[in-house]
Amino acid sequence: MIKTYNTSDIEILIATMNRTNFDFLQSMFVFSGFYNFNILIVNQTTSDAILKSDYESVKVINVFEKGLSKSRNIALQNSSKDILVFTDDDVVFDLKFSEKIIKTFNKRKDFDGFRFRFKIESGGFSKKYPDKFQPKLNWFEVLNASSIELIFKRESIYNIVSFDENFGLGSLISLGEEAVFLADAKKKKIKIGFVPKTLTIHNNKTTSQVISNELKYFNQGAIFYRIFNKKYLFWVFLKLFFDVKQGNIAFSNIGKLLNKAIKGKNKYAKYIRL
Repeated sequence: MIKTYNTSDIEILIATMNRTNFDFLQSMFVFSGFYNFNILIVNQTTSDAILKSDYESVKVINVFEKGLSKSRNIALQNSSKDILVFTDDDVVFDLKFSEKIIKTFNKRKDFDGFRFRFKIESGGFSKKYPDKFQPKLNWFEVLNASSIELIFKRESIYNIVSFDENFGLGSLISLGEEAVFLADAKKKKIKIGFVPKTLTIHNNKTTSQVISNELKYFNQGAIFYRIFNKKYLFWVFLKLFFDVKQGNIAFSNIGKLLNKAIKGKNKYAKYIRL
């Protein structure tokens, strides 16, 4: 019998750092009390700054290790509900986010997960999304995804796919954990669709939007190699082409950025061989 989901089946997995109180949760759930939802917080901290919960619906795991992907994996391994929402501590959830999630999973029961949209605080979107529902993600959408857009059935990913802890903030390669995660899921035939519905507002620019082009290409070289292996240079050249066409980089910088991408690939390749 296929299950029909409700709000109590949702679990929100939050990766955060150095928290000692729940003020950040109040900012995330301005339209409803955060205690109305199942929340699992992984708080990377020190032994003298521990976060504790007096709410039955809010569970906290304090850890003394670094790395965003490590936190997401700890959350995944300690999750207990049927639908898992990956998010950060600087988003604001839409008033009807849980209704949108439940309606989507109940309508499309054969899907394992979905990519949703998020808005930015100033209004609109920071990236281009498809206008209609997409039954699968192409490689461009995989590479353009953010972890705060991703929601999965727990049974579809638990002990099947995890975040590569070499990628993400605090790791060897500071970007790309969501792209690598989705690529692994795609290769394992996990069925993921795109839903043109907005669940959150993100009040900051993403990491990839604030770092230099040199660092971005350094990271992208490693990301493309992790996902596409020997075909990574094709994707580097494709990115260079589109960035030049869209005016994001100057034609004269192609050689320098290509070299950065190769160095990033080499750093990652050398590390995994150690």
